[in-house]
Amino acid sequence: MPILWGEVIPIMPNTYFQFKQFKIDQGQTAMKVTTDGCILGAWVARKSSAPKRALDIGAGTGLLSLMMAQEHDEALIDAVELNESAAKQAQGNFRESPWQDRLNLIQSKVQDLPAAEGYDLLISNPPFFTESLASPTASINQARHDQTLSQSDLAEAIDKHMTGQGSAFVLYPPREAMAFRAEAADKGLFAQSELTVFNSPGSMPFRTIVGYGWEQVETEKSVLVIKNPSKDYTADFVELLKGYYLHL
Repeated sequence: MPILWGEVIPIMPNTYFQFKQFKIDQGQTAMKVTTDGCILGAWVARKSSAPKRALDIGAGTGLLSLMMAQEHDEALIDAVELNESAAKQAQGNFRESPWQDRLNLIQSKVQDLPAAEGYDLLISNPPFFTESLASPTASINQARHDQTLSQSDLAEAIDKHMTGQGSAFVLYPPREAMAFRAEAADKGLFAQSELTVFNSPGSMPFRTIVGYGWEQVETEKSVLVIKNPSKDYTADFVELLKGYYLHL
């Protein structure tokens, strides 16, 4: 099972994670497959409507790109990843998938990505630690801390690369999600949809996914609880992830 932030991480986590239609090798990346990342990919796949071109900002293992490729069989997907080891791992995961011809890995900072014809779907599970103590491992700092992709950088990238009818989906903890709304608003981006994620009934929300667009509309809000009081996955979680998780 993928790990959640705040859960105890196994001492010897698997070097791969097997999904129904693809496998994620993750032995060379600082950040492994996480439950919140899977929720982001599955929810965005459900909310987005037949994109032609998609951009995965901070691709890591390539998880989100692969979930998009599985769901949208005509989408051409560019995945931008700064870290060399992660980029190589994502490229290998793309190559071993059924959709390698539609997946393109770009090792670069998204800030350096030249403007092209634009993307009608952008997705990001960005680093967000700002005030916490840094890890002694540089690759972990790069994946978790926002020095290489600040909220301002991410908002600028969406503004630069999203088409006029496009949408962008971003996952943050609730506090950071609220701060990013202000950054997005400065670029003329409006929150059009929102998913608040809870570990269990009565718990504090631990992740917020917001879909942004250029049109100001009433935000469509929804909630997802991962586990019920018996510690089993909720019916809503199973429904969302059953197309991806091997044992659902």
